[in-house]
Amino acid sequence: MVQERSRTTRANVLKAARELIVEHGHEQVSLKQICERSGVSNGSVFHHFGSKEGIVRELFREERGKYLHVIADAIIGHKGDPCDAFAAGTRAALTYQAKNPVRYERLIAEFIDGEWMRHNVDVWLEVASKEEAPVIQWAAEHFANGALPILPPAFFQASFLGPVDLLARAHRQGRLSGELDEYGEALGNVVSNGLKALRGNISEGAGTSD
Repeated sequence: MVQERSRTTRANVLKAARELIVEHGHEQVSLKQICERSGVSNGSVFHHFGSKEGIVRELFREERGKYLHVIADAIIGHKGDPCDAFAAGTRAALTYQAKNPVRYERLIAEFIDGEWMRHNVDVWLEVASKEEAPVIQWAAEHFANGALPILPPAFFQASFLGPVDLLARAHRQGRLSGELDEYGEALGNVVSNGLKALRGNISEGAGTSD
């Protein structure tokens, strides 16, 4: 009974904070506003989260985790060339951002692009490690048989998610016309063709070594 009440309290606080941050941006939202919106007392919020920063860290952990989970599912679920699987991940990321533009900007992008990340990189690494693990496990066989170029996980994430973030930012700034997800196929092709080229280069290098 107590545990259920505790879960409900945490969920209400996070829901209120999520709504307020999406509406106003995290720097414009106070702990008082979160308490008023959630109906949870200041003391109870401190008990569960310690501070407004504790709430923000938990929100980022949840939001970034959901985003990366969608992408991981798209990669692992792809049937065919594993280089094309990362293109599927790129398209899934672009679709997610296209469907949730304000939510992504306010609950993920503003944290990643700001000073907040400097002081909370541990949360980033924790989420990345959890969501990358199944993809790394899936990729192991493809690394072994040469179907994927052997490069660090951080390289893969930068190569297939970095362009998504840059393209989505350009769209939010009005520098890219049309609907964001219209560019999914083209961007996916850039990712898959790039990985295939790297795979070919590495294979050729291995074949010419003494």
